[in-house]
Amino acid sequence: MKKLCAFTAAFLFLKFSLILCNLTELNCFWRIKNSEDNYRDLRNDCGFVLLVFEEPIEENFYNHVINFRIPARKYEFFLVMFFATDEINKNPYLLSNMTLIFSIIVGMCENTLGVLDIAYSQQNNSFDLINYSCGIQPYCDIDLTGPSWTTSLKLSIYSSTPKIFFGPFNPNLSDHDQFPYVYQVATKDTYLFQGMVSLMLHFRWTWIGLVISDDDQGIQFLSDLKEKIHKHEICLAFVNMIPENMQIYRTRAKIYDQQLMTSSAKVVIIYGEMNSTLEVSFRRWAYLGAQRIWITTSQWDVITKKDFSLDFFHGTVTFAHLHSDIAEFRNFMQTINTSKYPVDISQSMLGWNHFNCSILKNNSKMDYFTFNNSLEWLAQHTFDMVLSEEGYNLYNAVYAVAHTYHELISQQVESQKITKPKGVFTDCRQVASLLKTRVFTNPVGELVNMNQRENQCAEYDISIIWNFPQGLGLKVKIGKYFPCLLQSQQLHISEELEWATGKTLIW
Repeated sequence: MKKLCAFTAAFLFLKFSLILCNLTELNCFWRIKNSEDNYRDLRNDCGFVLLVFEEPIEENFYNHVINFRIPARKYEFFLVMFFATDEINKNPYLLSNMTLIFSIIVGMCENTLGVLDIAYSQQNNSFDLINYSCGIQPYCDIDLTGPSWTTSLKLSIYSSTPKIFFGPFNPNLSDHDQFPYVYQVATKDTYLFQGMVSLMLHFRWTWIGLVISDDDQGIQFLSDLKEKIHKHEICLAFVNMIPENMQIYRTRAKIYDQQLMTSSAKVVIIYGEMNSTLEVSFRRWAYLGAQRIWITTSQWDVITKKDFSLDFFHGTVTFAHLHSDIAEFRNFMQTINTSKYPVDISQSMLGWNHFNCSILKNNSKMDYFTFNNSLEWLAQHTFDMVLSEEGYNLYNAVYAVAHTYHELISQQVESQKITKPKGVFTDCRQVASLLKTRVFTNPVGELVNMNQRENQCAEYDISIIWNFPQGLGLKVKIGKYFPCLLQSQQLHISEELEWATGKTLIW
């Protein structure tokens, strides 16, 4: 039996390796699944607060502030915060002669639900402001929260502290009458459903399943998708609408399982938020051995527990907003001062890391393909971490705050109203007003407009993800989608993919 397992693993790796040999023009990534990436970390969000001082901070400041074990799924957020604040503090033209630092909203990143239970009580309809872990009185410093919109919503009720949400764009947070102090940095997925339909037409997938959250956003997606697929004779085999309430979900979970497991549809669209009952369903189906092509958004690029399948065409196809690589982040990761920042650089393997798709092409030793231990393969590659979409949003959010603080301090100096230390802001309306009008170009050249995040022409990278034994995940970019070009030019799928696999992916 052991020999059979070893042969199977070696065969799978050989099969994948030979395909990668032909994908020399594509971008490839790897990451390793951590044993901590499980249900108990499911609903943990992160909350940061950004502050600015005239004096530099102590070398070991963050070792005092972050006095807890960083959850595995949130490690990237801390790396982004370290990097972005460090980059801004080295910029002589942004917050010059000032020091930008961050702290953590107490309990956020550790016990989000516990914080919400204490801070917000539906029974007495009261909200208690949360003190920051560094012990500084919360004036009108800007908070960053995410990636779950429900957390940001609860933290925003009865609060006048400006907040930036760095999770996926959510229309519920765009109601400025109800949430006048909440802003989003992510781009709205206006034409996501059209990109998914274009992909299905390209591969002639005409019998598909759909799983969505049973909320306004999910229902709107269903409506848009139905209208589009009706014109192209694509049929829905089933529609699973997963309720947000966990107790209700548990009473129906087996029904959802049966619908998916017994359906002949091999392609399933998933649309909704992570950190939800929808994620519970997805992980449950993976555990039950459901092998499908899952078409979804970038936040769903999780590594499941099941090993790679003998059938090459199972995996997760993701649509992610197209962003430029942040080259300086790579340099920061390679030179990070671990005595200054409480990080373990090896934790970067929990995120996606670059590797050269053609690296196998130049290796002539056949024993290279006989690995039955994916960690041997992993050891040959360096940590070259790539930011997730939420990580990139967080990076832009930090810069939005820095530009807001810069303008506030400039106004203080010009009006000669510095009656308190520079960097202390008490007028929340003024802070919020400046934040929502910030327009700037980030260091990689992307224009960020905090007042217009509904970009009608958001472009997408399309990738496919596979799981290997021992938690190794591999991802390959297979194409792009440009919604504002002519219809015949909108979808670009690598011809190398179909040539290399020798299949047309028809069901």
